[in-house]
Amino acid sequence: MQTKFDKISSTFANLTVEVSEADYAPAVDKKLKEYAKTAHVKGFRPGHVPLQYIKSIYGKSVLIDEVIKIASDEVNKAVADNKIKVVGEPLPKEDSYKIDWSAQKEYKFEYEIGFASDFTIDIDSLPSITHYEIEPSDEQTNKSIEDLKNRFGNEIEPEEVELGDLVFGKLSQASTEFFFQSGIPTDKVKVASQFIFKGLEKGSKVTFDIQSIFETVKELGFATGKSDEDAAALSGEFEFEVEKISRMQPADMDQAFFDRVLGTPGKATDEADFRNQVKQIIKGNYSREADFLLDFDIDNLLVQNTAIELPVEFLKKWLLELNEGKATQEDIDREFDAIAKGLKLDLIKTEIAKQHDIKLEYNDVLEEVKEEIRGYFGGQGFDGMEEFIDQMAKKQLAEKKQEDVRKYTDKAFGRKVVNFLKEKIKKDQKTVMVDEFTEIANERFKA
Repeated sequence: MQTKFDKISSTFANLTVEVSEADYAPAVDKKLKEYAKTAHVKGFRPGHVPLQYIKSIYGKSVLIDEVIKIASDEVNKAVADNKIKVVGEPLPKEDSYKIDWSAQKEYKFEYEIGFASDFTIDIDSLPSITHYEIEPSDEQTNKSIEDLKNRFGNEIEPEEVELGDLVFGKLSQASTEFFFQSGIPTDKVKVASQFIFKGLEKGSKVTFDIQSIFETVKELGFATGKSDEDAAALSGEFEFEVEKISRMQPADMDQAFFDRVLGTPGKATDEADFRNQVKQIIKGNYSREADFLLDFDIDNLLVQNTAIELPVEFLKKWLLELNEGKATQEDIDREFDAIAKGLKLDLIKTEIAKQHDIKLEYNDVLEEVKEEIRGYFGGQGFDGMEEFIDQMAKKQLAEKKQEDVRKYTDKAFGRKVVNFLKEKIKKDQKTVMVDEFTEIANERFKA
């Protein structure tokens, strides 16, 4: 076997792999002999099928599999030996797989390989960025107090469902034997379908077309315990049997309410003191938006201060082939800058994780799923909600398809690296009002 890696530039190379009969023959013979021992062929006892007969049936397919495997392994070895950061996937040249498998004994494969240029990332040398502290207005404080009265209110189980209630029960479809212990926030139901739930009582049963209930596939997925793709494929009439109706009754502005919100008895003893304490809580809540902008700024900081070259033409060619029939060259050109930025960020974050031994754990990925579920339920709460969300997230993560899990894994990895960087990158603190921050953020996101 001969392999030739020809580096054309800092981001592009040609690779030639030549596979001879001596390279593949032993593996092919071994595989065919295994087939001969286990094949069930009419007219022959198991384990007594003549090898020549096995070759006539399986010889070509085994040959193709083994030669392609050898070539693929050599491509991976060449990438590892040359220590390159591949982007996209190696592309076979046009004639590389035009092979006469019945006549040829020697095989030659040629590939184009795109990769990122060598780069370094020194966190300590990065310039500082601004981290905003957001000051809420009186109007926002008033609104937040009303929200807190609902959130820290008393959970009651009313006789009938009203819009805004959480309804728990058995969701099933007799024709498919589908069953799921579901929770449905009625304010997430399509307006045209809300009448289905209004007025239901515990023990009531109602049927509906499953695709008529929610605005988004993701919300349907949460209600059915399915992945987005599987939820989209559900169809027909489903039955829902109400087992529990949960409603939050707004709390009174009294000492018990102050203590529950603030978590410490006597921390606020009157409404004025409580409002001031709430204002500090709001500032903490708005810090999520400030952190979101900080994450965005960190991504830009990394890309702008790390010199990485990408194989532009190769990537455009690869993207066009990858999305054959789904995207045009014009589509690729229009979206390429955003794609290139994403690729660079992935490379930079992977390198940072390697340098600083940042490891992703199961709970990191699980938390991403839990965050989505919390968003599905909005600000509503009930006794045991976190335990319910934890169980639901574990079930969904276990049942989701590989590509869905990969999305959560990628998101969790990016978050973990960025959280690490937040502690390391130099930051300038600046206090702004909410409206000013909104203007700053809008301008930054448009840039």
